[in-house]
Amino acid sequence: MKVMRRRWFSRRALGLHLVLLIWFPGCVLAGWWQATVAMSGNALSYLYAVEWPAFAIFGAVVWWNLIHDDPGAVGSRALRRAQRRAAAGPGQELVRRSDEEDPELAAYNAYLASLAEQGPKTWRRH
Repeated sequence: MKVMRRRWFSRRALGLHLVLLIWFPGCVLAGWWQATVAMSGNALSYLYAVEWPAFAIFGAVVWWNLIHDDPGAVGSRALRRAQRRAAAGPGQELVRRSDEEDPELAAYNAYLASLAEQGPKTWRRH
């Protein structure tokens, strides 16, 4: 119950609800207006009459995804990754290695390392 309350009634969620309450009817109203313009003889407005309701649906999908997103979990995962990198020491990267390295991958990594040694590519360098 607490999770549901936090999801639907937090400050962030209430702001998203407000945006949707403005966005959705605004897009539907613009679509209706474009449909009336199209019926009066403007052929291009038929496209806009379809486009505005599509924007309304897109806004509702974005609203739904943002309501069900958990920014705290994403941020905490990023924080844990940064802490692991800091624990590994400066200049050391965390690399996941399998028991045996793929020869094609090793060759590609060597190629990338040679490119990195050459420095940035500029238009002036021949």
